[in-house]
Amino acid sequence: MRETSKKPFACRLHLILISLLLIAFNASSQIVLTDEAIQLKPTGFYIAAVKDNRAEKSKPAEIIIKNAANKPEVHAMNLQGGTALAIQQYLGKNLPKQTSGKAVVIGIEQLKISETAVGTNSVDGHISLRLSFGLDKDYGVEPLISYPGNLRYRRGLASTASVERNLRQLLNSGLSYFDQWMDQNLGWDRRLAKSVKISFSDYKARKEGDTIYYNAKRPLTWADFQSKIRISGNYQASVMPSIGYTQDSNLEDGMLDVQVAVKAFVPKSACWANPTDRNDYYLNHEQRHFDIAKIIAEQFKNKMLAKKLTPDNYEALLNMQYLDSYRDMNKMQKAYDDETNHGINRFAQEAWNTRIDKALKE
Repeated sequence: MRETSKKPFACRLHLILISLLLIAFNASSQIVLTDEAIQLKPTGFYIAAVKDNRAEKSKPAEIIIKNAANKPEVHAMNLQGGTALAIQQYLGKNLPKQTSGKAVVIGIEQLKISETAVGTNSVDGHISLRLSFGLDKDYGVEPLISYPGNLRYRRGLASTASVERNLRQLLNSGLSYFDQWMDQNLGWDRRLAKSVKISFSDYKARKEGDTIYYNAKRPLTWADFQSKIRISGNYQASVMPSIGYTQDSNLEDGMLDVQVAVKAFVPKSACWANPTDRNDYYLNHEQRHFDIAKIIAEQFKNKMLAKKLTPDNYEALLNMQYLDSYRDMNKMQKAYDDETNHGINRFAQEAWNTRIDKALKE
């Protein structure tokens, strides 16, 4: 009976030892980033997210550890919780967060840890890490810069903790690299602008050519009607005014200063008139078409100035408002011609003259 009672005990002890070995193996199958304060105060940014952009999401590390026979053996390992989550949690706990700065997304473009046994007790290792840094936008990530990092090391076969320490060192170097770039570019790179100021002016050509840019002191004359191609229909004259703008900007100390020169113009080569019937009445009708383009150009300015602009949205809003204003111009031009019957209805023409003069003064 004594002998039989020892066997179950020995069996249970054996199972416990096996369980402990399994637990130790599971614990060593993942790299756990140690929480340790990162000695860096971010310059105008905080890490909003970390994304794993690797083409293959396989385990990034091949680590050599001792097997049961005390010999080196390669084990594929992942970061605890997954590559992106592990790095995001590490940064979230250990990097000071300044939510008033720019929201930055880190992309893990490449992460590879490979090791080779050297003799029976040493290991040579190589960590290849490529990070991308971009701004977190509503439409996605706006790229800024990338960081290519490489680190080689030698460790003892038993000291696997140095793998995690070297990886953290490379991660921290990447952050320091990006922080230095931010420090150098925060006030000068347009992608990092903190605010935007927009101002408008009237476009002026240095010398008049085929295109006439609107000027109250320079009305249309019959000499401007230079097209030889007669338009279809029973018309005495026609013009094709339009609107447009040019844009320039500069950044200083984080303020994006945008200057927009607005054009109301008409090409002489698109102006046609019947050479046998030119009088002041018909010329006034065509001038009013040009005046309407100027009115819409001014409305375009005012509508933009009423918008809440940011460095991220001002270009889109500028483009959209231009298209809206262009449609408004075409709509107003059509209403003008329809109501005056292309100038034949003199009573309606006089009403439009008054309406346009009032709008120009406003």
